[in-house]
Amino acid sequence: MIKTFPLWNDLTWVAVNEPDEADLRALNQTYKVTPRYISYIKDRRERARFNYDADRQTGLLIFRAINRHDGDDSIIGEEETIPVAFLFKDKMVMTVVQKETKYVANLMTEIVKIHREHQHEGTCLTLILELLFRLNDGYADRIDKLDEIQSNLENYHRRPTNDQISQLTNLDKTLVYLKTAAHNNVLAIRQIQVMSDADDDPLQLDKHETQHLNDLLVEVEQSQSLADIAAEVVEKLSTSYSNILDNSLNNTMRLLTVWTLALAFPPIISGFWGMNMGLPLTKVSWGWEFSIVLSVVPIIGLLWYLRKHHDL
Repeated sequence: MIKTFPLWNDLTWVAVNEPDEADLRALNQTYKVTPRYISYIKDRRERARFNYDADRQTGLLIFRAINRHDGDDSIIGEEETIPVAFLFKDKMVMTVVQKETKYVANLMTEIVKIHREHQHEGTCLTLILELLFRLNDGYADRIDKLDEIQSNLENYHRRPTNDQISQLTNLDKTLVYLKTAAHNNVLAIRQIQVMSDADDDPLQLDKHETQHLNDLLVEVEQSQSLADIAAEVVEKLSTSYSNILDNSLNNTMRLLTVWTLALAFPPIISGFWGMNMGLPLTKVSWGWEFSIVLSVVPIIGLLWYLRKHHDL
């Protein structure tokens, strides 16, 4: 669905929500979006990037935004980021969002409202950069929630449960997605800088836009750092889980080995007196009790020896 909103100074905001094939054809025919850009827009797996067509004076920015999972922050292990496309050309700024990132249009509406209330007529790129600030804040909020989940996983009795191990696996996968997305977002913002930091570059920014861009780069780099730290902490926790489980398995195997040795004595004793030949103490009335004692004494001796040498 495509909606058009007039802003100021002939500036227009084109909001594209969940584009289907008809919407994509309209982008090409009505708004002259090139097929290459359309292929970037409709690809849900597209990494963050920035492209600028100097001939058409059209810029396309793909930014990986947080998937809010319909407000359920406890969901982990699923698609964590969704590409949001921003296209600017002449007096037009376009946002293209999917079902999971509909909130982006609401954020853009708030920014436009603030500009109108303060009578500040921003440029296309200024609106996009201000929106990116808010989208980037979603990374810090999401990582804070993942930190809470990670803290809960540190609390276990004796050893982690199967549910905790499964949750840790999903948390690790989630942070891989976030790290990759945050890294690519940084590269995309740096691409804008590279294409606009010299006087002869194809993309020219005014002083206000340049300041916004520099501040945004600091923020996205901070999100990248937060994601890296969170992933490292989860990696350490995963190593701790592995060590605890390995130690628990070793204790179990040691216990089984000790009892295997201890329970080997009764069959040896009973087998010895079970032979069909004349043996001592077979005729006495207390011979059976003696065989029991003779079986128990080595077991007690073995357990005492292992405990004395701290092997039990």
